[in-house]
Amino acid sequence: MIIMYGVTGKILNINLTDQSVKVESLSEEIYRKYLGGYGLGAYYIYNNIKPGCDPLGPDNILGFIPGLLTGSVAPMTGRFIVCGKSPLTGKGKRTNGEECTGGWGNANSGGTFGPAIRKAGFDGIFITGVALNPTYLLIEKDSITLESAASLWGKDCVETEEILKERHGKSVKVSSIGRAGENKSLIAGIVNDKGRIAARSGLGAVMGSKNLKALCLKGNTKVDFAAKPQMLELSKAYNKKIKSQLKSKMIRGMIPMFDVMTPLIRVLKMPIGGDGPLMSRIVSNGFGGAAMGTTMVNVLSSQNGDSPVKNYKGVGYKDFPWKSAMNFRGKTLKSKMKRQYGCFSCPVRCGAILEHDELPYDDKETHRPEYETCAAFGSLILNDDLDVLMQANEYLNRTGMDTISAGNIVAYVHECVENQIFTKDDFKCNAYPDGFLPSWGESQFILPLLKMIVNREGLGDKLADGLYMIKQHFPQTAAYAITSNGQELPMHDLRLDPGLGLTYLTDPTPGRHTAGTIDFEGGMGLNYFLKEVEFKNSKDPYQKGFHSADVVKVHQLIETLGFCIFGNNFGRYPFVEMIEAAFGWKFTAEEILTTGQRIQTLRQMFNAREGAIRHELNQRTLGNPPLEKGPLKKISVDLEIMAQGYYEGMGFETNGVPKKSTLEKLGLEALVSDLEHCTGAPEALVNKYLSSGDKSVKSSPDVTPLRGG
Repeated sequence: MIIMYGVTGKILNINLTDQSVKVESLSEEIYRKYLGGYGLGAYYIYNNIKPGCDPLGPDNILGFIPGLLTGSVAPMTGRFIVCGKSPLTGKGKRTNGEECTGGWGNANSGGTFGPAIRKAGFDGIFITGVALNPTYLLIEKDSITLESAASLWGKDCVETEEILKERHGKSVKVSSIGRAGENKSLIAGIVNDKGRIAARSGLGAVMGSKNLKALCLKGNTKVDFAAKPQMLELSKAYNKKIKSQLKSKMIRGMIPMFDVMTPLIRVLKMPIGGDGPLMSRIVSNGFGGAAMGTTMVNVLSSQNGDSPVKNYKGVGYKDFPWKSAMNFRGKTLKSKMKRQYGCFSCPVRCGAILEHDELPYDDKETHRPEYETCAAFGSLILNDDLDVLMQANEYLNRTGMDTISAGNIVAYVHECVENQIFTKDDFKCNAYPDGFLPSWGESQFILPLLKMIVNREGLGDKLADGLYMIKQHFPQTAAYAITSNGQELPMHDLRLDPGLGLTYLTDPTPGRHTAGTIDFEGGMGLNYFLKEVEFKNSKDPYQKGFHSADVVKVHQLIETLGFCIFGNNFGRYPFVEMIEAAFGWKFTAEEILTTGQRIQTLRQMFNAREGAIRHELNQRTLGNPPLEKGPLKKISVDLEIMAQGYYEGMGFETNGVPKKSTLEKLGLEALVSDLEHCTGAPEALVNKYLSSGDKSVKSSPDVTPLRGG
């Protein structure tokens, strides 16, 4: 008998239609090839889903998978992945004119639910079918049952978690959907820990389509590690280093200065990156010691061109000036902090529970809104009302809706009102029978609009399916709908960082800023985090795309192992040593890149098979037309040459479909026969690139090592 370390070796398959429960064992070879998280998810779903199936139909598979290191003592590895076919992304028509119904979807969350999956005895839970009535999955030690959720349907995610804890004990861990998922909103997420959300890709709608209200887990399974004492020593040394960084009073004092220095930083165009070790101290203090988390950049990003302003057509200092941005200052939010918390196994503890008396709930505690939410409900829609931001954040957390997509939709609505496409009559609802008129900078109608969307009331019924779908109803509004391949964009303007645009455009789960970006993620310290791989960069677009492939490959390991991507900021991590101590595996630099390439290629093959490689990005975000003022003035971006460099670096054809030779090299020979059914990016975009001349990666000497910042 072969002993596998660090895993249970089992996955759980649930069919809600026939109420069947099946436990399946996996070989060590599968774990070596795909690891955990969406690597394992992509392997299972690709091989078990029906191509062309309806994302909201019974044949879609929804997976809950912890990172391979999640639940261990390894620091910064508390994440888990929800994955399946997305109802939001990849929509459109194949090159042969056939409709395609969605692409690969995954969403990442932290907190305490990831370790609970492994404690329940599994390395992944995969759910298919549709329950006849509202249902929740209950795992208590060795018992696996499907329970009635009739009394939970209609409850928000906080209420659902509290009821299940009363019913099954305080130690249970819960992941659930709220009204957004129940109503199958295509921008619905899945909520754990009363406000941590696997938010992107519309997977909450998939869960709602299955009549699955929640997963409720309580287990005591323990896994054996190859060298647990070594893991403990590596973890202690790393945590000690982090704690020493958190004690830097000088750098801790610098963090709030970002806010007051922002106008000077903008005028002088000062860089905000720098040497990796220095940046790791600044970031670790901002996230941990100063307890401001991602909100440490709220003000700075709103003024330097990072945060999109007024639906991407505005300028920070002009339309959302420093005085307005300071209302969302990290220090201001910190003043409301009741307690600090962190994900499982995290020494940084960048999360916070705030107390806000104006919340319309008996419980006045709420998760601190992260940067993405602050920008989506701040500069993007010109709102500077902190109270409304707090209420919107809590409402969306409870109802299980993605705050990034929701903020984009509010901005879209404001622009439609501005251009008299929507009128007061379009916003008639139960609360406002005569209607209301949302507009830029007016905060009083933000919550009523969100409630219309969550509850699919009136115009909200169309808005709930995201901007790709609503522009089909109102084609004259296409310019206002900020999406990439169907998903609303995050709060980082690609005109400031074109590498992010490459990620938005080409990642199998599009429109995400956490998918492996050469300047954004790589520049935050990847060379300092991982010693085994040397990363390179270039100013030449094709070369930049080519070298982005290595960052993307490594990102797959970071995510599928369960790492928080902010771990890149904290200097050297004992990456290979931790893998060997946990699983007994030797991992070379070549194997790191090959494994990451295999996972990304499998995700890309899913989209190629589904006709979901779209290359659709709103022209305004590319600077067409360019802004006339501000940090991004006169900047326009063409991502196609960069995309072609990336495709070469990944071993894909010019249309994004993986090459036969790449599949064979990565041990994916079984997928070669699927290539005849695959379609890629529209030919017009590829032809545009090809007509630009020779872009051989070997032709340009402009290659430099990638440094932090």
